Amino acid sequence: MRKSTMRIAVTAAGTVALVAALAACAPAGSDNPQEPATGSSASEPAAAPAETPEADEFGVVLADAWKDIYPGQYATYKANESNSPEGKMNYLEEYPELTTMYAGYGFSKGYDEAASHSYTLQSISETPRVNENTLANCITCKTPQFTAMVNSEGDEVYARPFAEVLALVGEPISCYNCHENDPTQVVVTQKHFVNALGADADAVPVEAETCGQCHNEYYFNPDTKATSNPYEGLAAMDAEAILAYYDEMGFKDWEHPDTGAPMLKAQHPEFETIYGGEQSSMAKQGYSCADCHMAPMSDESGEYSSHELVSPLENPAISDQCTSCHKDLTGQVRAWQKEVTDREHAIAADIKRYTDELAAQKDSLDADTLAQAQQIQRHAQFYWDYVMVENSEGAHNYKAAHANLDKAESQLEEGFALLGIA
Repeated sequence: MRKSTMRIAVTAAGTVALVAALAACAPAGSDNPQEPATGSSASEPAAAPAETPEADEFGVVLADAWKDIYPGQYATYKANESNSPEGKMNYLEEYPELTTMYAGYGFSKGYDEAASHSYTLQSISETPRVNENTLANCITCKTPQFTAMVNSEGDEVYARPFAEVLALVGEPISCYNCHENDPTQVVVTQKHFVNALGADADAVPVEAETCGQCHNEYYFNPDTKATSNPYEGLAAMDAEAILAYYDEMGFKDWEHPDTGAPMLKAQHPEFETIYGGEQSSMAKQGYSCADCHMAPMSDESGEYSSHELVSPLENPAISDQCTSCHKDLTGQVRAWQKEVTDREHAIAADIKRYTDELAAQKDSLDADTLAQAQQIQRHAQFYWDYVMVENSEGAHNYKAAHANLDKAESQLEEGFALLGIA
């Protein structure tokens, strides 16, 4: 089974392209495609509630407490439950090469396409990737209650046992993540991401930053175990610069058991792919994630943004606004995704072939040649992984996706030559 070229439509309500998170007001682009989007709100800001509902023991007002105050937003938020774990793609079956590529790492044990934000805690509790040594930092973007714990108690929360902390929480991604306890405001609650933006925090719509605070490339600090980002500022947010950052600090996620290579696992770099480095076309025009993934709606109370996070291909209320620049948005996105996905499959096969060959030759190579060959494996797989796990399959930044796949191929070409393989 080939990976679906409509994966953006699935993940828009699930893991990566649902980058809009829970912003109350979706900033709109300019009606003139030659003018940049202004970042102004497509709907009036949510009216302040007469009284804020009572928070839980973590200081979080749960989503259910807002249902009578913001019924439209709440109903559309609950609609995300339709995007459940049932029937999701098993990436280990879709990409059988991953068993070799991720050997020795948790992702070789289980790797399914993510469901919506409604299932974040269920998914993390059921994945075979966690074990008795897993730390609470793996819960970083699974519940607002953990975010509130870190913000109130400090980074030491990250190093607590996973099972201990998981037993305390019960709210999946919800209102607090993007609003704290004030629905009239959009807030980046993950402070490590605020630090990573640095002086560029004002250069990107806050509605995108609230999505990016979870939809990004991160690592766990080897000393503190805190969730951290491998950059500061937008210019450093591309795969090559991130790889250089990891190389300089000597960071690895694990050591490949067959080759001894110090490997990296890319996470889900949607924000970096759209807003980092040279940026995507949409980012340059000033659009936020919410513009494409949160449809405008209205009820008797007025206008608001849907909190059912979807692909623009799924909702004419969003896609109809794209026609001035995209005469056939669906056809264009599907073509992009097919090209990227086809290349992913071809390069995955080459990475497996290279890994197998390096494993076979490892003991016969001198130390310098082995180190060079291992670095090629590390780099080629990271560039490939960076594209594959981003989940839009090129739709977010078609040029960047192909540029990173080009780099993976270039690394492999060098590696095969080093090993004397045609």
